[in-house]
Amino acid sequence: MAFFQCNIFSQTLHFNTNIGVIIPSPNSDEIFNQTDSGYFEPGIKYQTVYLFHGLFGDFSDWMRWTSIERYAQERKVAIIMPSTSNSFYQNMYRGEKYFTYLTEELPHFVHTIFPLSNAREDNFTVGLSMGGYGALKIALTKPEEYACAASLSGAVDIVEVIENGLFQDTFIDISNIFEYPEYLENTDADLFTLIRKLIKENRTVPKIFISCGKEDFMYQQHERSKRKLTEIGVEFHFEEHPGKHDWNYWDTHVQTALDWLPLKRTVIKPG
Repeated sequence: MAFFQCNIFSQTLHFNTNIGVIIPSPNSDEIFNQTDSGYFEPGIKYQTVYLFHGLFGDFSDWMRWTSIERYAQERKVAIIMPSTSNSFYQNMYRGEKYFTYLTEELPHFVHTIFPLSNAREDNFTVGLSMGGYGALKIALTKPEEYACAASLSGAVDIVEVIENGLFQDTFIDISNIFEYPEYLENTDADLFTLIRKLIKENRTVPKIFISCGKEDFMYQQHERSKRKLTEIGVEFHFEEHPGKHDWNYWDTHVQTALDWLPLKRTVIKPG
């Protein structure tokens, strides 16, 4: 397994930013156990998961609080972990253009540097909490680029999350992120609006995975989101399990999300 920490100057953000990258490669376990380690060769490409962190975090959260490196190695999938501050994965009203960075500059950079497949069916987004919302928003905005999106304890209904003040005690000024946070319904920040738009335009909707703990403070929001998605008529996979809004839940169920993805568990060989 190879882990890269990249510090790059972003022309979109106008400052240096960090990216964590995991690329499966032969490791000692495979040698000791005489398992296949012949998958790392010139010209191969990897399926890729863009893995998004939550509020107050950065890319290193996934490395420090989960065994994501081992999970990626077992599944032979590359992992791209950007740092996005507390942006909610938006082009912020007062702040940086993180959405543009994540959907344009970041994919271009990692595909230039690393052996990643460009095919839609090989690219996915996964995130937790704020990053769960970001994973769904990016895939639903760029459905020609991402086949699936998975949210763990995410702010699926951003309108309800803001209206109910679920983040009001987090010291985040939501008005720095959205110009009119009280009027997000029926805008591109509203995931349900994005889904309806794709259906109306007869465009392919990425497959959706949503998971939340039953003791999570976001659980009731998830129950109502499930009903809204059912009413829209979009296909989605919903799971609920015992658990809170914490790393015990996310470490367990990022594995569930990865297993839900259509991963080939092998490299894509040239030709």
